[in-house]
Amino acid sequence: MGSGGDEASRTVPPLAPGGTTEELAYVKETVLKKRKDNADWALRNRERKAAKRLRIREENKVIVKRPEEFVTAFRNKERDFLRMRTRLKVRKQPPAEALSSKLIFAIRIPGSVDLHPHIRKILRKLRLTKVLTGVFLKATDLTLKRLLVVEPFVTYGFPNLKNVKELIYKKGRGFLDKEPFPLTSNDLIEKALGDHGIICLEDLVHEIATVGPHFRDASKFLMPFKLKCPERRLQMKKKPYKDGGDSGNRGDKINELIEKLN
Repeated sequence: MGSGGDEASRTVPPLAPGGTTEELAYVKETVLKKRKDNADWALRNRERKAAKRLRIREENKVIVKRPEEFVTAFRNKERDFLRMRTRLKVRKQPPAEALSSKLIFAIRIPGSVDLHPHIRKILRKLRLTKVLTGVFLKATDLTLKRLLVVEPFVTYGFPNLKNVKELIYKKGRGFLDKEPFPLTSNDLIEKALGDHGIICLEDLVHEIATVGPHFRDASKFLMPFKLKCPERRLQMKKKPYKDGGDSGNRGDKINELIEKLN
């Protein structure tokens, strides 16, 4: 009877899938959670790519236009190009060293759909191809010249530390292996920018806010920020902000606009 009690008290190991009595491999809960997060991210990424392919197909559909529309679009492009050349001749930009800040935040504002190829090229270099997106830029003579070229289609100024931090924390997304991801993991940030000494979100904010030696790599790592539409929509007025419009240099006033759009 005693032997029967001993047999009952023995611990029977769980059966493996093959029916054997080998113990199953132990997996930590954190590892299982990480696997689930990776699977969820892969699913969302596949859905995003499918939606992007569908959107591209919709955008590339052939639309029949009237001849008058082609003429109007051509005249608008040429007018914007001539005004751009006039701005470059008449307006004199201050040197970058004379600015109060080395950090610029530029926002693409609503405007013409059909842009002159040269203006579209500059907007692509500034990574401002979509309306209501913003990027951090280093204040250099070349950057100021590019902003002057596309002035009617952008507004920019000098952001403060508070807005830099809130933008990156609330709307920051990065690129890793040509794939976007939210800035929720310091491991991914270290993997992308660890060679430059940037291993966490705070390091990234510091590098951007202070325009550090690796600012170019940090700013390229960040995707353009998708901003929300304000209550009063930005109007496409062909005059700068100082003259009552929405475009051009706002200086420190850009912080008020960032708070509305963030």
